[in-house]
Amino acid sequence: MMVFKRIFDLFSMFRYNRFRCEDEKSEESGPADFERAIINSGYGRFNYLLLLAVLPASFSSIFSSSAISYVLPSAECDLGLTMFDKGLLNSMTFAGMICTSFFWGFMTDTFGRKKIMFYGYMFTGVMSLVTCFSHTAWLLILFKFFDGVIISGPYAALMSYLAEVHNDTQRARTYMWLGVFFSLGNISLPCIAWLIIPQKWIINLGSGDVEINSWRVFLAICSLPEFLACMAIFAFPESPRFLLLKGKTDEALEVFKKIYSMNTGKDPDTYPIKDLEEEYSVECSSDDIRDKLRACWQQIKPLFLPPNIFKLIVISLIQLGATIGSNSIRLWMPQLFTMMENFKSNYTTQEYSSSQPRFCYMLGQQQSNSSSLSETLNVAHACIPVELNSKVFINSIVIATTGVVGYTLAGSLITVIGKKKLIASCFMVAASCCTSLYWAENSNSILGLCSVFVAMSSIGGACVVNIVADNFPTCLRTMAISFSMMIGRIGAVTGNLLFPVLFNLTCLGPFFMIASVSLVSALLVIILPKKYSQKNKSKQIA
Repeated sequence: MMVFKRIFDLFSMFRYNRFRCEDEKSEESGPADFERAIINSGYGRFNYLLLLAVLPASFSSIFSSSAISYVLPSAECDLGLTMFDKGLLNSMTFAGMICTSFFWGFMTDTFGRKKIMFYGYMFTGVMSLVTCFSHTAWLLILFKFFDGVIISGPYAALMSYLAEVHNDTQRARTYMWLGVFFSLGNISLPCIAWLIIPQKWIINLGSGDVEINSWRVFLAICSLPEFLACMAIFAFPESPRFLLLKGKTDEALEVFKKIYSMNTGKDPDTYPIKDLEEEYSVECSSDDIRDKLRACWQQIKPLFLPPNIFKLIVISLIQLGATIGSNSIRLWMPQLFTMMENFKSNYTTQEYSSSQPRFCYMLGQQQSNSSSLSETLNVAHACIPVELNSKVFINSIVIATTGVVGYTLAGSLITVIGKKKLIASCFMVAASCCTSLYWAENSNSILGLCSVFVAMSSIGGACVVNIVADNFPTCLRTMAISFSMMIGRIGAVTGNLLFPVLFNLTCLGPFFMIASVSLVSALLVIILPKKYSQKNKSKQIA
């Protein structure tokens, strides 16, 4: 559910005005600024077609980060995967995103949104397709890392592009639709996995070194949205906001005319705006790299000075706790459900002292017979191919659907009880659910606890970004959000790597860790300062 929080990230990023810390209003006469120009372009066919193009693009982000979790049980024997290998595979996409976050921001602002989206989705599709031919664990891990490196580029460019072809009123609606598409992606992924992975397909390539079986076909099919997004983006023009920032006012005007013509059906020459104001990005005119770095530091320096630094640390730690929880449990659920269903298939042939074994007993991780840490890290056990039960996929669909319902309810409650109370409540409920998993016995109760936990921790993490908007002036919000998102991705990597290590030591270990960080996140929300006020604006950006 990590992707849902990114939707909320964007709502605090769109009320900036030409990279200044003050709001500026354009004149009704004379050259038009961006907002006036895009309003006069209207809303219609161009925007609807763009939403269709965004559908495969949003699926790409979901499939890139989450598809691997569904192939781990099936790929275990083919690639000799250990539990730690599975943790690496779950975390590598996020690790790739972390390494290139700032790089892609620079590339997008330098070469344009459309180019980065077009080539980014193309190369992500190629990388996803190549991934299915991996014949060793380390090769699959490497490909997933590069998958994360590439996908963060077009994703960031898409977020900027959507903001720059809609007026202030329509942006919120557009990102609500984007949230719907992400929800559909989370629900459709286990459906596709359910349709393909249980099949008994085996195709030998070349001398038989690589077998193309069902889980490899699934990974190949998961590359289709990326190629579709690449082709769809090709039909759209460059962002007019980007062209204005580069001083290309004539080209930007032509884009506005094209949007106007598509939306209204009128001749482009009837577009009421004839001249545009020039907009300038905050860039250093010197070509010297040291001057550029110095200018960049001066721009972000206030973020790391009191009182902003305290709030940045607290918010980042909350985001860290949220992603450690939600992305660890969410990505490990297919593996854990598979282990549980395999145990239940043999349950009737054995006798136990209790009528219904607990969750951890079903996972086969009793403390008395757990293996050593070195075995988990380095040694693959004698492998028996896993028969995937349909309940594994049904459970994943239920978890994804619960998240959609949870976000719908949270959207109504946030205005009633307030952001801080909602976030703290979400993390406390998540901590309770995660702790209760250790003692859960009934499969339905296990599914219910997992569903509520993933929904609550994801909602809490998503709402944290709204807190950023409340605590930082406009000119620092984008950087504060980017920093907290990067820390969040570090949490996703950390959680997925620690999960198998702690799981090997004792089944209680990973659930205790996740419950603890959720509880700490709830406590940190309470100590956050009050909402940012314009009265202390000058103090925070001085």
